[in-house]
Amino acid sequence: MEFKPGEELVVVHFGELWLKGRNRNEYIRLLDKNIREQLSGESFELKWYFDRLILRPEKNSDMTAIATRLKKVFGVSAFELSLVSKPEIESIDAAAKKLLSRKPRPESVRIDSHRSYKQLPFTSVDVVNSIKKTAAKLGIEPKTKGYEKELDISITKDAAFLTLDRERGARGLPVGSSGKAVILISGGIDSPVAAWYAMKRGLEPVYLHVHAFRDNAYAEKGKVSGIIGTLSSFYLHSKSYFVPSYIFQANSAKFGRYELILLKAFMLRLAEKVAEKEGARLIVTGESLGQVASQTSSNLAAEEQGVNMPILRPLIGLDKEEIITLAKTIGTYEDSIKPYQDVCSINAKNPKTSTKTVEMKKMLKDIGINRIAGRSLKASSVAST
Repeated sequence: MEFKPGEELVVVHFGELWLKGRNRNEYIRLLDKNIREQLSGESFELKWYFDRLILRPEKNSDMTAIATRLKKVFGVSAFELSLVSKPEIESIDAAAKKLLSRKPRPESVRIDSHRSYKQLPFTSVDVVNSIKKTAAKLGIEPKTKGYEKELDISITKDAAFLTLDRERGARGLPVGSSGKAVILISGGIDSPVAAWYAMKRGLEPVYLHVHAFRDNAYAEKGKVSGIIGTLSSFYLHSKSYFVPSYIFQANSAKFGRYELILLKAFMLRLAEKVAEKEGARLIVTGESLGQVASQTSSNLAAEEQGVNMPILRPLIGLDKEEIITLAKTIGTYEDSIKPYQDVCSINAKNPKTSTKTVEMKKMLKDIGINRIAGRSLKASSVAST
C-alpha cells in the first residue's frame, strides 16, 4: 500500500487477533468483511497492512458516521484518524507540528513513539526528543503524567502514522468466527446483554423468542423486534424465530410450582431443535446465578436434562446493577423496560427453587417435552435482518 505524506487515514487495530497463530488470516479476513458491511454506503479503501488495517476514506466521506459504525464492529480493539508522514525525523516532526497546532491546542501532551521497522537510522527516543522541542516551541508542555492529550507515533518501513485521538473499539472477535449460536431472547433486560456478549466472542446470533400471544404477528410487532434491531447494529445479519407458548402452557399448567422451571426446559429443547435446523453449535441464555427462583444452581442443572448441546450463560456472575449498566451502554435498556406480556413472567405461587433431577426427568416425560417443542416450532414464524 502506498502512502502520501500529509494524507489522513483511519488506522484500525485488531488486538487479540494478532495472537491467533495459524488461524490469524481467517480472523482478519472476516474482520475485513464485517467492517465493509458495517460501513456499507460509505466510500473508502480498506487494506491489511502488517498488524493493522488501513482505511482510506474518500474526500466526501462522513468521518463521524464512519467512527460511530466502527465502534460497533467486534474484533476492532481501537482505531484512530492518523496523519501520515515519511519515516524520517524531519517529516515526522513537521507532521507533529501540524497536529499540535490545530485548535483547540492542548496545553500539555504525552509523546509516545514506536518504531516497528528497526533498520531506520534513528530510534524512537530520537523521535520523542525531537517532538518535545517542537511542542515546547508551540507553548505545549511535554509531560508523562497529568497530560491533556497523547501524541502517538507509529513508524513503519513505509510511513509514520501520527494521532492525537484514539477511539476504543468493541474488541472481542469478529462475529461469525466462532460459528452460530441460538440465543434465547426475552423482553427483559438480561438476555440482550447476553446476546451482545455472545457476539463479542465471535458467535453469529440466531434469536429465539417464546411469546405469550396466539398470533406471532403480535410478537413480531412488539418491543423484542426493537431490541433485536438494536443488537443488529453490532452485526447486520441475523435470523429470529418467534414461537408461541400456548402449546406448552396447555400441557404444563397442572405442575403449578414447577411451571417456570419447566418453561426454561421447554425453551432449551426448542433452542436445540432450532440449532439443528440452523447449523448452530451452542445455546446462549441470559441467566445470572441466583437472580430469580428459576436460576438457582439446582434449577439450572435440572432445566438442562436431556439437552445435548452446550449452554453458555455469559451473565452467570453478574449482578442486576452490572447488567443494567451494560444494557444502557449497548442501547437495549430503554426497550427492555417497556411494558410487555412476557411469557417468562408466569406467576406461579411459591415457585420451586430446588428441583431434583429425577423429578425433572419424570415431568418432562409426562408432558412429552420433545413432542411439544416440535409442535411449537412448526407454529413459529421467522424474520431476517
